[in-house]
Amino acid sequence: SIEKDWQDKAQKLSKDLLPEGIELALMSIESNTGLIKTMISGRYPEYNQFNRATSAIRPLSSTFKIIPYCLAFIEGKSPLDTYDDSPTCWEDYCPKNFSNFYQGNSTLIESFKNSSNIVPIKISYEFGLKKIINLANLFGIEYNKDLSPYLPVAIGAYGDSLLNITKAYTIINNEGEFIKPSVIRKIKSKKGKIIWENKFQSKKIIDKEIANKLNYLLEKSVEGGTSIGASINGRRIFGKTGTSDLNKDLWFIGSIKNLTTGIWIGFDDNRAT
Repeated sequence: SIEKDWQDKAQKLSKDLLPEGIELALMSIESNTGLIKTMISGRYPEYNQFNRATSAIRPLSSTFKIIPYCLAFIEGKSPLDTYDDSPTCWEDYCPKNFSNFYQGNSTLIESFKNSSNIVPIKISYEFGLKKIINLANLFGIEYNKDLSPYLPVAIGAYGDSLLNITKAYTIINNEGEFIKPSVIRKIKSKKGKIIWENKFQSKKIIDKEIANKLNYLLEKSVEGGTSIGASINGRRIFGKTGTSDLNKDLWFIGSIKNLTTGIWIGFDDNRAT
């Protein structure tokens, strides 16, 4: 299922755009089939065959925030419902927003657009971390299958692969269907007979209405929020950035019509970028 032209262009860009030493992984998945169209395992796969797209486990950071917002919608919240995005402590845990930017009373649209850390933690505290963990598992985020029930998990302190978080965003892009990613479309014999064909089995994870609300948040993030760097004139882009402490991990997961692409940038030895 790999698109050779896309693969070659992406591999060339990975080598040309970044400072030496920093690594990159990229994954593009056709949202309604699960077929992998592009997979960049690293900048120089001919010398280093470790697949950072499937095997590197890194903190998901703000890309994970789709999960608490999804739970809020499942529990009956609307994008215009408000939370207080002000500095808050939970016992001795006092998370901060990026650049210490706080919005006070804020709609879910605004808090997501500006990637608040306070609001998704408040959502998790309100509805329960167990529900966050169960929902994340449904979305296919389940490395070790035992997400720890502590509040930082709501803002992506938990680690997983680029493959799994990109797969999670395909569910939003295809209106709620979980489809296991694959690189195999079909297998033919030497004489052209089809021996095996991908049946694209899917499972409904969230309602179309919930997926549409999440897409609305993702679109607003690209239009004028933290993901504005991914905007393209005349195109509808749905996406979210993620940045771990000291910029050790830089993420963007985004979708256009029926295609979801995830990118991770960082150092293999976990240095600050």
